[in-house]
Amino acid sequence: MDASVDRINPLHVGVILIPDFSLMSFSSLTEPLRGANRMAGEQRYRLTNVSVDGGAIQSSTGLAVPTVPMDDGGEFDIVVVCGGHSDERYGNRKLREYLRRMDRRKIRIGSVSTGSFVLADAGLLDGRRCTTHWGYIDALRGSCLRAEVSDELYVVDGRIFTCAGGLAAMDAMLDIIRERQGNDFSSMVAENFIYGSTRRPEDHQRMGLRHRLDVAHPTVIGAVALMEQYIETPLRLPKIASRIGVSSRQLERLFMHHIHCSPAQHYVRIRLDEGRRLLRNTSMSVLGIAVRCGFNSTSHFSRSYRQRFGSLPSADRTWKGSPK
Repeated sequence: MDASVDRINPLHVGVILIPDFSLMSFSSLTEPLRGANRMAGEQRYRLTNVSVDGGAIQSSTGLAVPTVPMDDGGEFDIVVVCGGHSDERYGNRKLREYLRRMDRRKIRIGSVSTGSFVLADAGLLDGRRCTTHWGYIDALRGSCLRAEVSDELYVVDGRIFTCAGGLAAMDAMLDIIRERQGNDFSSMVAENFIYGSTRRPEDHQRMGLRHRLDVAHPTVIGAVALMEQYIETPLRLPKIASRIGVSSRQLERLFMHHIHCSPAQHYVRIRLDEGRRLLRNTSMSVLGIAVRCGFNSTSHFSRSYRQRFGSLPSADRTWKGSPK
């Protein structure tokens, strides 16, 4: 794009803030654009914070950000819903109608973190590929049956883009900067934020097992990868050992040395951690979650859950459904 055109018509981005929005996601969304303006020496990107009715919107940290009402924000080239910790339960008729109106005008629309639930509520994800924070992927799949939900960092499907939140918002914004001003300029912006190599949309959200476990031994990593793959139908220890080419006794020794527990104990932890995630982020029943995590009864699941977390599964039930 010609620089003179850029100077006259900066890209106007409307950032829609939802109550309890993630401050980290908000910063990752807005700071790259601010940084691009500073490095370009002119306003290439114009940012306006908006909300349904305007006023100060409080983030999950308690810090409030002033906004203007959506309809007073002017004409936008892009609108992005900045999500947080309650968007899976957030429903607002005015916002729903506003997003549909922007869609009819062919405006580019995006979401950060659980803001994808807001787009889904407006029907904008039907028939599209999308993503959200990895902890809410199952919930989005359950509430938006017409969408193809992936665990990628961010997904661009036509005029709609969704990203996982956190630093993934920076990746998405750097991609927009790359589109407009080229790879070299985008890399300069990333470097200005001490941000290493920028990630691509298809990269997965969660860090690799080597970093999560702080273990480099390939046999242990291979065994844990199998455990995470087979949660609903757990594999027996001899089967895991056979698949990675060691004896059961050798696998036991490796786990005790590197993870300081037996393979069976670690496997149960993985399944219970998944159960806790599902309790907090989906509407699945306790029985459904128990089965999903490889337990043969609710009582067995509840007993094991209490031993690990010190409370019953019902105490961690935070999902209340998404009001329409």
